[in-house]
Amino acid sequence: MPGPVSDSYDPEFSTGANAADVREAIKDIVNQFGKHLGPELKYIVGVVQGPEGKRTKFALSERDMRIIRFGLNRALESI
Repeated sequence: MPGPVSDSYDPEFSTGANAADVREAIKDIVNQFGKHLGPELKYIVGVVQGPEGKRTKFALSERDMRIIRFGLNRALESI
């Protein structure tokens, strides 16, 4: 029987520190969006079923887009 697994081990990210890095990268992008959207959070069903709203110019790096895609894929898994 194998020995105990460290509390900081994560099967997907390898270590808790790596998972924390991913979490921080996602939070950074959420904060960037917050600067453009403002602090008000809206119910997602109202957003999805409501008007599109104004168009904005928002530059994203490839890194940002890959982090967002990761987060969106995770969101799809949870629905």
